[in-house]
Amino acid sequence: MYKVDDLVVYKRDVCKIIGKRRSDFTNEMCYILVPYDKQDGSVRMQVPVSNKGGHIRDVVTREEVQRLIEEAPGIEMLESKPANMKSQYAAVLKGESLSELVCIIKTSFTRNKERMEQHKKLASIDDEYLQKAEYYLFTELSVALNMTFEEAKRYFDAEVGKAAAKA
Repeated sequence: MYKVDDLVVYKRDVCKIIGKRRSDFTNEMCYILVPYDKQDGSVRMQVPVSNKGGHIRDVVTREEVQRLIEEAPGIEMLESKPANMKSQYAAVLKGESLSELVCIIKTSFTRNKERMEQHKKLASIDDEYLQKAEYYLFTELSVALNMTFEEAKRYFDAEVGKAAAKA
């Protein structure tokens, strides 16, 4: 069970628990969550404490970040089939593991790089999912590592580069 002021991940968003209350609809006890980067109160979510859907989890630890860095070079990309990239990206984004976000980032980055090398326009779907995956991944890593978003991104990229060189 979580407490007020705990940071958690709800689906893919890092959130802060700002309270608990009974739902007016189900009479179930619920956490009141606000997205970590929007704590002005403009967005609030009410999520059952029972967490039956399993959508609330702890923010990753430093050790889990280190494991992700070590595994990142070996994480496979999605199959590059232009006709169904959006559905592939969307299906992977619905998952909850950070390695799935790395998969999206690697796939979309590689596809965009190949398009640039062929002097083609970047695919908007690749760019859209690259931005989403980076946002979710580096927001969580920034919280776990006590860094800014940009610092977490630079750190992750540098450390993955070192891990890839070792492999």
